Amino acid sequence: MFNIFISFLGIIVLFSIFNVISIQLFNKGVQKEVIQYNRLMLTNTAERYKTHFERIKTLLFNLYTDEKVVAFNRQLHVSGESDVDYFQASVMLKELRSEAYNPMFYLNNIVLYFDSNSFIAEKEGTVDADMFFSRFYVSRDYPLSYWKEQFRRGGNYELHPQTTFTVTSLNSSSGHELIPFSLRMPSSNYQIIALLDAKTMQEAFYGTEDNRQFMILQKDGSLLYRSSEDLTTEHIPVFEGGGYGLSHGYYYFVEKDAEGGLTYVTAVPYANIASRVRNASLTLLLLFAVSIVIGLLASVYFSRKINQPVKQMVTSIMEKDSALLQSPIREFDLIHQKIRELMREKSDVHKELLDKQSLLTSFSYINKLKSITSDINEWKDIAVMDEPFFIVLFQLHFKLQPVADSEMKTDRMSYYIQEYISLVLSEKVTSSHTFQIENNQILSLIRGEVAPGELEETLSKLKTILDRDKAFFLVTIAISPVYDQSEQFNNAYREVQEIAQQARPMDETQLIRERRSVPPQLAFTVPQEQELYANLQAGNRQFCVSFMERMLDQMNKKEASIQQLRQLAEGVIARVAKILEPFGKDADSSLQRRQLAVVQQCCTLEQFKQFYAELFHAATTVIQTKKEEQDPTVALVMDYVENKFADDVSLDMLADKLNLSSAYLSVYIKEKTGANFSEHINAVRIRKAKDLLSDTDLSVQDISVRIGYRNVTSFNRMFKKMTGVPPGEYRKSQAIESGSGSSQT
Repeated sequence: MFNIFISFLGIIVLFSIFNVISIQLFNKGVQKEVIQYNRLMLTNTAERYKTHFERIKTLLFNLYTDEKVVAFNRQLHVSGESDVDYFQASVMLKELRSEAYNPMFYLNNIVLYFDSNSFIAEKEGTVDADMFFSRFYVSRDYPLSYWKEQFRRGGNYELHPQTTFTVTSLNSSSGHELIPFSLRMPSSNYQIIALLDAKTMQEAFYGTEDNRQFMILQKDGSLLYRSSEDLTTEHIPVFEGGGYGLSHGYYYFVEKDAEGGLTYVTAVPYANIASRVRNASLTLLLLFAVSIVIGLLASVYFSRKINQPVKQMVTSIMEKDSALLQSPIREFDLIHQKIRELMREKSDVHKELLDKQSLLTSFSYINKLKSITSDINEWKDIAVMDEPFFIVLFQLHFKLQPVADSEMKTDRMSYYIQEYISLVLSEKVTSSHTFQIENNQILSLIRGEVAPGELEETLSKLKTILDRDKAFFLVTIAISPVYDQSEQFNNAYREVQEIAQQARPMDETQLIRERRSVPPQLAFTVPQEQELYANLQAGNRQFCVSFMERMLDQMNKKEASIQQLRQLAEGVIARVAKILEPFGKDADSSLQRRQLAVVQQCCTLEQFKQFYAELFHAATTVIQTKKEEQDPTVALVMDYVENKFADDVSLDMLADKLNLSSAYLSVYIKEKTGANFSEHINAVRIRKAKDLLSDTDLSVQDISVRIGYRNVTSFNRMFKKMTGVPPGEYRKSQAIESGSGSSQT
């Protein structure tokens, strides 16, 4: 129960660590989300302000250039005061009032200020300029003298910093936060001033639901508007590309309007963001604590529930009590029932074995010896042996020799070798028995203890003699561990076979006394495989042979075994046969059967190299022959694909050129080449892409367009499908190979 509970506890600890890390990441995520939310809010606010200021500019321009305003200004400018027709002012006021009272403009008033006669027209009527700015719209920052100065400024539009105006009407007087926005053309006698309601604009464009602060800065860094007097421009930190910064307990977010020259700033109290993160953390921690408690209680409960029936079953087995036990778990009841049946069967079988032990021992051993091809009569005395033994296996590798008059058949060679080994071993090791299992396997069974020096000396002598005939065959001598009982003969035989399979591709007799560490399964990397088979399809025999010789040398340095090299060769043969499928069924099947038989006789590195040379020669001969016989229609298509792969090539377009239907042409290409049209296009494009990735510094996007893919996502997907790796990883691997190659040079 303790072990089960510890297992549950380990799972709980792992999940706890996962949850703690998740909470930390979640907190960072919440903070990032809050920051991103405020940045998005500021971006939207800046866009609204920008749009509104452009709208006000349009309004001011339309009013400024209105023909009634222009006519009235001309009258004021050229006529005496007694000759001015002020009825035109009332006509002008109608349009001014309709715009000033439009709620979409968030205006407190629109003022037309004519410098001559010091005349002002606004939404309530007309008034003297001095009276207007000293009685009705009074501001310490914007007296009449300020607006007179504006007649001498150079620009057209001007946004003036926010200030408090004391606005007096017939019935009341109140303060308003206004942002003046003026327009005056150069050398003009009048200007128009829009008094924007700053608070109303903030409520509409920014909101006032929390304690965030808002500021607008002009191009020179001066303050245009701020929602509170608690913050000044000195509090704003230097932004280093992140779009936000922390200063004086506030997170500041900035958004710049490149066209208008304004900078919008939001100041969010750090306590706001910290509070949200803290609340989320507390909620998660509470859930985490509850889940830990529930997990512990569940662990105790299930540990006890599982432990009790297991304990009962173990007790019944140890005490050999076959009484039926009851468990609330149905599966445990079934297991216990089967255990009871096995215990009864064991008891019955044990009784029978005691009666027939001698007969079964001999019968079992004789059956094991029947797995070898030898005269069983020679082993009657061995069948009842009860002493340690070990096996020496002689694995024969016959070399392919040209036909000659003096050539010996392999079965006769095996017989003579077996006779010689038996003679040498019996002289030095009297307890040895040597027999032939297969045409290429000879087995020596050695009973009892043998002096280490005697066996080593005998095997060394055999190695020297056998190496004299290495032009005809090679031998791998493998020695099994020592086994105690004759019933273990099959295990010993399997063990010594596995040891023999670790032989190296060497041109001499090998003596293997124990298992060695062999490299993992041999296989090409994806780029190597693509390169080899692409050159094979192109009929480049010289490259394929050179490539395989280089790979074999590398594998030999890693101490690969003969068995591993044969397995690799079988995979290459299968792939070559697959490549030859489009060239006719006889081209691949006969070649595959013949080469599989040849590779099983390869046992040295030079033989493997010769095998690959012959294999690639046969394959490239078939490919080159078929290419020379290539159909003219297919040749035209392949030539077009090879030269126009970067264009928008389609099967329909080629079918039109050949006066064929696209469906017929598609089937025709597939039948003649073994691949459809799109596969040819993609193969050429990916081949060109590999060259560009290896030899140029072009970006993946540029390469995608250059080879004919208009969508870089499609290019990445196709490249990975055909090469096994994305374009970026392929470029890195090529760079690494180039670097390693240059360093070796």
